[in-house]
Amino acid sequence: MSIAVSAIVGPSRIHRCLLAGAGLSLFAAAFAVGVSAFARFHFGLLQALFLAAAGAALMHAGSGRAKTHRIDISGTGEVVLTVQQGLRERSAAAVTLLPGSVVWPPLMLLRLGASGTGGRGGRVLVLPVWRDSVASGAWRALAVAVLALGRRDMNQG
Repeated sequence: MSIAVSAIVGPSRIHRCLLAGAGLSLFAAAFAVGVSAFARFHFGLLQALFLAAAGAALMHAGSGRAKTHRIDISGTGEVVLTVQQGLRERSAAAVTLLPGSVVWPPLMLLRLGASGTGGRGGRVLVLPVWRDSVASGAWRALAVAVLALGRRDMNQG
């Protein structure tokens, strides 16, 4: 059985909604702290402003322009990640699937490191792949390929 698969990972509505919800809850907590603690504590207003800034940062991250990724896994297990930011900007790099990558029914968290470093000393990218960010047929094929790569690497190491 070949594990070759190619999948395009687009922006996920679920991921954006979760980030926006976390930002809104932090903003609401900041408002509650600011109102209730203003009279009692000297730093109540500072804490409220800090929580509000954290909430605003999460809401901004949730509403930002998401990147589109393309994951290509060859039959031999080589992984190539292509990132498309704009209409013409593309960058492709060979990556390695690192230990700690997980596959759940609604979500895959792929830990990817630069090839050749084995995750040591290089940058590690954690790519969340939600079920709604890939085509339905590609989801299953990608999950099977990631699980097969993980088992193969575990047996070799």
